[in-house]
Amino acid sequence: MKPQVIGISGSPINNSNTDRAVQAVLKSTGLETEFIKLSKCKVQPCIACLGCTKDNVCKVKDDFPEIADKVKHAGAIVVGGYPPYATIDAFTKAFLERLFSLRHQNGFNRGKLAVTVVTGIGRGAPGIDEASSQVAQALTMEGMEILGQLKVTGNAECMVCGYGQSCPMSALPWVFGDDTEVTPEKFCKVEDQKETWQQAENLGKEIAKRLKKLQMM
Repeated sequence: MKPQVIGISGSPINNSNTDRAVQAVLKSTGLETEFIKLSKCKVQPCIACLGCTKDNVCKVKDDFPEIADKVKHAGAIVVGGYPPYATIDAFTKAFLERLFSLRHQNGFNRGKLAVTVVTGIGRGAPGIDEASSQVAQALTMEGMEILGQLKVTGNAECMVCGYGQSCPMSALPWVFGDDTEVTPEKFCKVEDQKETWQQAENLGKEIAKRLKKLQMM
């Protein structure tokens, strides 16, 4: 049986906040789901070859055609990413570009339900709103209905690189002001963000409710 809901994460960090937020939405649907971590796949950007125009099958030889087939047959998709340099990450962007192959003539993504998840370092740092809008816009242009946009507070790479307190380009002053000492209580987990976690679970339940209604029509 093909999964009814596909979860996509563009975060390259193992078991990241983004991963867990996407998985929370999937789990709460109670449906057949599949989680795909893009950093474990090979998905190149669209090369604009137009080889997909006749049959909606991307001709680039990588992992995307297999992912696209799962997306095509799913009723809903949850897409998660993060905003390095205040824009959506390259893994997620490449995936979104490649959805172009499903557009021509048939518009296979029209009517699908979608949830976006974007994790930023938050607390005043730029990027999360812009990246969230970018993902939602891309999915909307595919004809999907955006049920919700989760925004998660995560952790700057500077907190774990070993040089965050001394590097002149560190993001820590953006986040913590003058108190840049890295201490355990400064790390953020999506599970501790009660409102966001509840929203993730509620959106999963809404996906299940809507898909069940569509099946009955």
